[in-house]
Amino acid sequence: MIDWWLSVLAIGIHLGSTRFAASSSIFQSIPADRRSDIYMTSASISALIGGFGTAAISQYATANGRRMLEMRRRFGVSLRKNWSGILVAMLAVSGGCLLALMRDNSDRIGVVGWLVEGLIILGALRSLRLIWLFSMLIDMADADVTEPQRSPAIRVPSRARNLPPQ
Repeated sequence: MIDWWLSVLAIGIHLGSTRFAASSSIFQSIPADRRSDIYMTSASISALIGGFGTAAISQYATANGRRMLEMRRRFGVSLRKNWSGILVAMLAVSGGCLLALMRDNSDRIGVVGWLVEGLIILGALRSLRLIWLFSMLIDMADADVTEPQRSPAIRVPSRARNLPPQ
């Protein structure tokens, strides 16, 4: 959720700074045909990153080492929320960019430019989160796989049993 707020804050700061400057949305100076290319590329990249997210989820779901089980026990709900949030954000970026592709047909960009700018920031933040989560999962899986096998615990008889009868 913090990524959504950070992207809104970034757009708010940029929007506030445009009141004192001559510029507006970053897409205002780009010709309409080039903006279409940017929208399509952004939609494609976010869909691709969403696909990487599903690969990371399958890695998480199939790993079953001691550390991974403990991580699931402690942070399972939080991890599921993070994965879901990444996928939802990437769907929002793709859908928003495709909507912008359909709606942007003039020289004046308007709200569409601000929407896409915010979605691109959101997509970048969620991509960083995906990299962090995927790196953490790989580290856990590697640590579980490379850990030497433990032998079962040895039972030591109690001292009272080993004393000679009196």
